[in-house]
Amino acid sequence: MDTKIGAAKAAAVYAEVPEVLRKLASERDELRVTNRGLCEKLAEYERHDRIEKIARSMHDKNIDVASSMEDKVERIKEAAERGRSLDVIEEAIEMTAPDGGFAKLAEDASGNNGDQLTAYLLGGVSE
Repeated sequence: MDTKIGAAKAAAVYAEVPEVLRKLASERDELRVTNRGLCEKLAEYERHDRIEKIARSMHDKNIDVASSMEDKVERIKEAAERGRSLDVIEEAIEMTAPDGGFAKLAEDASGNNGDQLTAYLLGGVSE
């Protein structure tokens, strides 16, 4: 079996290399951009799913019962955008009694029945 190739064939192959490499580099760059975009979308979906889970937990424990699920999700989302940690909000809700008892203890002493715990956790009360 003869594995030698002629100089003309080698030159033809070498002439195609730069164009093939440019094409592959371009495809790689496009895939990186696509991958970055998909990673951002996935992170946003995961964040939204976590916020909904926190809102469901609030609902299950009767925290902020006056608000709809959509309102709870929106308030948690806004709190997170203002820098509130979802971990802290989630932990506080986990520590709340199933009937919202801890939150009831935190109601405003002035008699306006504002839920100060919820307001604080979501960033509505100054520290």
